[in-house]
Amino acid sequence: QGPKNPGSLVSQNLTVQMDSTQVLCKKDAFVLNFEFKQYRARVNHVARERSLNLSFGRSQGPERGRNAETVTAKERVNRPILNNPFPSWGTVGFEVNTIRQLASKQLAFIGLATHKSRGSGDTNLSEISDSPPKKDITVESSYRVLCLMSHTGGGHKASAQALKDGFECIYGNSYDVNIVDLWSSHSPWPLCNMPKSYFFLVKNPWLWRLNFRCSEPKIVHETLFRGYAAIVSTQFSRVFMDYNPHLIVSVHPLMQHVPLMSLERLRDKVAKPIPFTTVVTDLTRCHPTWFHKSVLKCFVATKIVVSQALSLGLKTTQIICHGLPIRPSFSIPAGTRAYLREKLGMQKDARTVMLIGGGEGMGKITEIAEELSKRLSETHQLVIICGNNRSLVEKLSAKIWPFSVHVKGFVHNMSEYMSCCDCVITKAGPGTIAEALICGIPIILNGCIPCQEEGNIPFVLENKVGTYSEDPVIIANTVSEWFDKNDGTLEEMSARAKLLGRPDATFNIVRDLADLVLE
Repeated sequence: QGPKNPGSLVSQNLTVQMDSTQVLCKKDAFVLNFEFKQYRARVNHVARERSLNLSFGRSQGPERGRNAETVTAKERVNRPILNNPFPSWGTVGFEVNTIRQLASKQLAFIGLATHKSRGSGDTNLSEISDSPPKKDITVESSYRVLCLMSHTGGGHKASAQALKDGFECIYGNSYDVNIVDLWSSHSPWPLCNMPKSYFFLVKNPWLWRLNFRCSEPKIVHETLFRGYAAIVSTQFSRVFMDYNPHLIVSVHPLMQHVPLMSLERLRDKVAKPIPFTTVVTDLTRCHPTWFHKSVLKCFVATKIVVSQALSLGLKTTQIICHGLPIRPSFSIPAGTRAYLREKLGMQKDARTVMLIGGGEGMGKITEIAEELSKRLSETHQLVIICGNNRSLVEKLSAKIWPFSVHVKGFVHNMSEYMSCCDCVITKAGPGTIAEALICGIPIILNGCIPCQEEGNIPFVLENKVGTYSEDPVIIANTVSEWFDKNDGTLEEMSARAKLLGRPDATFNIVRDLADLVLE
């Protein structure tokens, strides 16, 4: 309920009640409790004038309109706002879409942005999902960010989406983040097919290693990039003019040199140079093409990568170490392990192991699953994530297992599945390792892509958060020992993993990127 007189102050507590949905605004912190998630809310926050605008209306789907009731309130304050979740430079809109899976998730992040811990009794986070946000085209964004990636595996796309979600969680619709694959979508043949070669190369490790090593010397890759630039610079420059971004962010090693050469063509056509930044998505060893001296900032995940960046000519003022950008849902407690297992249709008290095949469902998934079925008992259960490999999903789903097995394809609520497991079996991909560390899940590495992922294996082993083996029999025996001994080994590794996890990395990167836009 708003104030009776337009010019009067509102009380410090503002509560809106509709059905079983409650929104509470208390001082500088917003605590929102959504049970049905069928409503839409917008919160605007200003440095010296706080404005709360909440619009509620039942959503019948994206094609239906909204008949909303609106509650507005303004409170003048004559002091700086401390712990302000939004920047003090102006009004920031926070938009929560009418998608059921996202309402609670995005509203909860208002609390995260303040770096305050929220009591579990105040906020219901049980229904948080990883579903990609749906943009509200009715609200005009103030700033445009262009995120460059390439469809070579799922990691780069996941990092780009994590940054996009981070911008929406903190700044709502104030930033319009567009994710673009310049090679696939804006390059002529045959360069447009270059990302497709990734899957062939990783299935033939010796070819991948040869390609990686041969392209490491500066004289080799810079010569290649200059040749590529001569072919695609016109198209790339046109893309930059069309999107007209305030900031460009690259999350792929092949998205530095050629785009920067293309931007040089626009230097005389734009009033102000477009800031260019890199977010490195590898944990340890990185290809030299990740590092370009002309970038404004280079965000890295570990001190190992910091050292490599310095050795390749970047300055300390260019390098920022926050961690890997991971989907924001991993930073929110989604509920207790027992609750998540019940929600996902799993046994509440059974020891659970997750087997991941990556975004494309590659690796010895079938062999490892069969060995696990021989050694685990009925008191255990297995979750298999097959990614986009539909044939593997059908094959494993048709098999009769001696214990509880849950076979899934590509899932959007990976944070929930991972949080309800006791350990995870995966290849040494940096994204999955970072996600497991945030969740405090011990890791069994069962393979790696040569060169850039090889360094992730000693990273896991030396920090004592997991083991490594490519033998399905050894992997199954390791899981069986962990589950049967019950000697605290899993708990110790879980505690060490939690200490290594960087749950705030995405938000810290996003805040720094937003600051660059405003400089």
